[in-house]
Amino acid sequence: MRIAAYFPKNLRHRITDCATGKDRLKNWINAVIALFAVTLISISTIASAQNTLIPPAGNHETITLACNPFPPAKIADKATEPGYDVEILRAAFATRNITLLTPFYPWKRAYFLARTGQVDGLCSCSYLPEREADFLFSDILGHVRVAIYSTRDEVLGSVETLADARDMTVGVVNGYNLETTARKAGLDIIMANSETTLVNLLLSKRLDAALSFRAPMDYVLNVGKSGATDIDKIKSKILSNDPYYSCISRTTEHASLLLAQLNVGLSTIRKNGLYDKILAKYGILSEASQ
Repeated sequence: MRIAAYFPKNLRHRITDCATGKDRLKNWINAVIALFAVTLISISTIASAQNTLIPPAGNHETITLACNPFPPAKIADKATEPGYDVEILRAAFATRNITLLTPFYPWKRAYFLARTGQVDGLCSCSYLPEREADFLFSDILGHVRVAIYSTRDEVLGSVETLADARDMTVGVVNGYNLETTARKAGLDIIMANSETTLVNLLLSKRLDAALSFRAPMDYVLNVGKSGATDIDKIKSKILSNDPYYSCISRTTEHASLLLAQLNVGLSTIRKNGLYDKILAKYGILSEASQ
């Protein structure tokens, strides 16, 4: 005998409604789980991006140029004073609504990252013909000036080239390639551990002259002041003056367009005076006055 189950009509509606409610609840739970998963992925992605020194090259709303530490042009450990090259580049790109990231590396590492396209370029580099295969060079970013410093006018008056200082005791900061240059010129040199030490040696008459890059020495003389008295007695003469540039990797996306944007930005901040204001902040004289 076949037994048919009978459910009252109102009970059948309740069961149907219950089933529908379960489906809705299940769908709602699945949606919450999916949203939670997406949120976790987004948070993970953001955290990764925030903690990554090198974002993907070619993103020109935010670009990355690798810098090598060389105070006061590029200062790795001072957030408020990152160096005048860094501030000039940031200001130039800002005029084009481009944000610049500037992670610091030793020179060889920075050069490798830029050459291989892992960053968009270098904060700065000098021009060499063999570098043209890998980089586009901006308009002049600044100048590398080498100068001789002394407290005696007759010393500065008698030196036109390094060879003229052969009979003098000349101080050089240890680690600079100026040491090699001075030795090749036959100079009697004394090594110092910093520009501040050079200043103190000059003022104590232990040196006839000091050979230094102009920017770091002027930073000590005009900003740091080195704590020494009679610092104004130290005068200088420029012996060489060579331009340097910002370098955009040819492998970065739209490299030529990025270079053009940078050049427009550099021109803008030179015309509005911001370029010279940044230099003055670091004790560097305006290029027009040198």
